[in-house]
Amino acid sequence: MNYIVMDLEWNQSNTRYRAERNGVRLEGEIVEIGAVRVDENMEILERYCEFIKPECYKKMNPKVTELTDITNEMVDHARPFAEVMTEFLQWCGEDAFLTWSENDIIMIEDNMLFHGMEIGTLPRCFDVQILFDDQITQEDRSFALSYAMWKLDIKPERSHDALNDAVNTVEVLKRLDLSEGFEEYEI
Repeated sequence: MNYIVMDLEWNQSNTRYRAERNGVRLEGEIVEIGAVRVDENMEILERYCEFIKPECYKKMNPKVTELTDITNEMVDHARPFAEVMTEFLQWCGEDAFLTWSENDIIMIEDNMLFHGMEIGTLPRCFDVQILFDDQITQEDRSFALSYAMWKLDIKPERSHDALNDAVNTVEVLKRLDLSEGFEEYEI
């Protein structure tokens, strides 16, 4: 079985304003999708990375740019969300999503609903952060991906880059027992 290890970067409003459409108040607008397809041994088979042109929060929030290095110039000529997301979901097929934290899943669902896209066809999603806590820290709390990499003595790729964070998550996954984790996983 293959899996899609995915990470997102998103922009936020520079003000208290939040765009609303289709019953969704958009807290963050996805501007980058990074993902890798891995096999059951967590070997990377394929990579996917695309910027997305923002429609609501058109100017990059300076704090987001500082964190991610994503600039207005990088997203100004990117394709729109619906086009990129449709392509990405076709690339994913039926492979389950693995992400570091449920925030990426919430963000992808909100952005899809905001753009009038059906979320019922999303693959099953697993939060690697939960597996890490259950198997490594057992503290019943959330940890940053950077902490997990430090705890497991993994040299990370640059953080807050969607593709790099997907690869960093794969490195953590290589040190977890996925069969045990999936058996105990509750949705």
